[in-house]
Amino acid sequence: MESLEWYAIRATGVVAYLLLYLAALTGLYSAVQKKRKKKVNNLLHFHEVVSDWSLIMTAGHLGILLIDAYMKFSWTDILIPFSGSYETISMGLGSIGFYFLILTIVTSKFRKKIGYQRWQKLHALNPILYILVTAHGLMSGTDFQGTVLAVVNIVPVVLILGMFPSDKKKLTEGKGAI
Repeated sequence: MESLEWYAIRATGVVAYLLLYLAALTGLYSAVQKKRKKKVNNLLHFHEVVSDWSLIMTAGHLGILLIDAYMKFSWTDILIPFSGSYETISMGLGSIGFYFLILTIVTSKFRKKIGYQRWQKLHALNPILYILVTAHGLMSGTDFQGTVLAVVNIVPVVLILGMFPSDKKKLTEGKGAI
């Protein structure tokens, strides 16, 4: 059973990370498309669904940690950052990342009630979430080497930046902003 739990912990963590990665990409892409005055309704819906599933998989990841017979994590170890004895820094970063994920999804669900500008400011904190979760995975995960995760994270940034040239041209001509 211990190996099954280990695989389930790793699988739910990796899938949650990949879903968060996809949510970040679709969110960035939709922001670029929106600035270009293109419709993004379906893309934003997909972004929201993928984000929700990232939270669900993260909850599964945490739940399986609680039943792991080998490591014996407690609620305190998982929910209070830097309180556990195993991989204290990495687990703490993961806990804080979990709270950022909850904050992001809850505020997105209530963006009309909290106001678009407030929601936008809170949503701008998402790079912190992504950095925390990436650091958590790099420090405590054994599934991917650091170079693989570095490439996986750098390539989309380059692609996203590649979407901006036409906007930069407009900016230099004084016709608009990015």
